[in-house]
Amino acid sequence: MEVTGAAPARDSVPDRTRKRLLREPLFWAAVTAFSGAVLGVFSTIWQATLRDSFYVDPAARLLAQIPGFVGEVLVMSASLGAVYLAWNVLRVTGRRLASLGAALLALLLMAEAVGVAVAVYWSTGERWQVSAAFPFPAIEAAAYYAIVFLPPIVLLSFAALLLAAREKKLGGLLSFLFLLSLPLGTLWFLLFAPAPNAIGPPNGLMASLLGWYATGMSLLEAPLWILLGATFLRRARRGALGEAFRVREKENLETARRLYEEGLGQGNTSVVDDLVSEDFRDLRRGARGKLAMERVLSALWKSYPDLSVTVEDQRAEGDFVRTRLTLSGTDRGGVLWYPPTGRQATFTAEFVDRFMEGLLIEHSGQADTGELLRQLGLT
Repeated sequence: MEVTGAAPARDSVPDRTRKRLLREPLFWAAVTAFSGAVLGVFSTIWQATLRDSFYVDPAARLLAQIPGFVGEVLVMSASLGAVYLAWNVLRVTGRRLASLGAALLALLLMAEAVGVAVAVYWSTGERWQVSAAFPFPAIEAAAYYAIVFLPPIVLLSFAALLLAAREKKLGGLLSFLFLLSLPLGTLWFLLFAPAPNAIGPPNGLMASLLGWYATGMSLLEAPLWILLGATFLRRARRGALGEAFRVREKENLETARRLYEEGLGQGNTSVVDDLVSEDFRDLRRGARGKLAMERVLSALWKSYPDLSVTVEDQRAEGDFVRTRLTLSGTDRGGVLWYPPTGRQATFTAEFVDRFMEGLLIEHSGQADTGELLRQLGLT
């Protein structure tokens, strides 16, 4: 028997799922949400605990602010996962809203970059001590207002997209994040002149942690961003796993088709070496090993030397493939205990095969023997 070569190695479903997961946009949205939440809370707590040194130590101010800017960039970028989920079900108006939200998010990210540049500029003691002005004060002011007011606008637009796409849980989650991102302290300062007895947060630490100030991440926001990331990760894993199973089922269908078209239809038993596992079992006959499958193929060819095989239908369900065939040929070897009749017959057969890691592991099924005997004139 001529060996045509070993079958190409195929990844297992877990390996394929991991590879597919790394290509899922929602996976990276989850990673950015987790990372941004951690950095944002770290920055907020650090800034809150600096107290007076926040204003007298420029290096400490810089090191405390930079993680906050980066964290804000990451969590807001993670919100693009909402656009990814909702895009396919949105109509023209919804897609325009999604594009507008993405454009505003891009402006916010540029403003955050300016914020980093300003923090770096002020990090030297000389500039801090003489109160040096930033070289581009208009850009600095515009970046500040963008950092303050753009996050709630972006989150509101993305929450509306998810609700329109009937993603109620995610839409509600982004709605809560929208409420927590509102710059209440800044609005209060702009609407009311500050006074000694003005209503405000009890202290700077509590204000920072509860999100009273316009910038930074509060301890109320961080768990919601982590929950959003966990939701994205669960959806990404489900999509990757489903895709891995679909790919595996497609490969099993192709393997079964090749087995019957080449091995059975052409009498090429060398496909057994490529497609059948060493642990193969013929459930109907109780035989094991590759030789058992070779006997299934050679027995039919011995009985019908001119055998013709047509695959009529195939269905895959996980590791199992159900194949319905139409076979035709001349009876030269006899059926059951009957001697050969020399007659032409066309009959059907249905087989169920189980695959493991791309190789046939179990085979069962049978032909329509009653119809075959009738055509051969046997009872």
